[in-house]
Amino acid sequence: MVDTHSKIFFSETDIKAIPVENRPIVITDNFSTPENIGHVIRLAANIGTLKVIVVNGDTLRPSKIRKTAGTAFDHLPIEFVSATELSEHIPGGYTLTALETVAYAENLFTADLPDKMALILGNEKYGISEELLKLSNKKIFIPMPGPVKSMNVSHAAAVCLFYWLGHNQTNRL
Repeated sequence: MVDTHSKIFFSETDIKAIPVENRPIVITDNFSTPENIGHVIRLAANIGTLKVIVVNGDTLRPSKIRKTAGTAFDHLPIEFVSATELSEHIPGGYTLTALETVAYAENLFTADLPDKMALILGNEKYGISEELLKLSNKKIFIPMPGPVKSMNVSHAAAVCLFYWLGHNQTNRL
């Protein structure tokens, strides 16, 4: 049997980290499921984001978030803030980018993605709040040519972040 242990594989494979000044930020907006925040935190640690900002997540059980995130919970900053505090937590030079199916959203695969992206992910049922949509500088969507036109928010985040990584960072890594 082939040894497929990821710790061994990645310790022997030359994949450089994203430079700190270009690491994306992930923002969850009013998630209703703590497990989805945990999945997003784990994904953010896979990519090497600067941090995860959880907007209005203070009513969710931290133990469920931590359990789903696993060891990723301890590998990057996680900030719990209100929507009115969000701007204070975004460093200068970042483009607030809403992943949402709204008018004027650009196709992820043809959009010019920002090098310094702060990706906003919306509530599982209602999407990104009007307040954060107004704050966003860019809106993108994932094309879904199949008969089902929805995706779990953590899966959508994975598609977007890994596309961003390949599109904007491959030549730098």
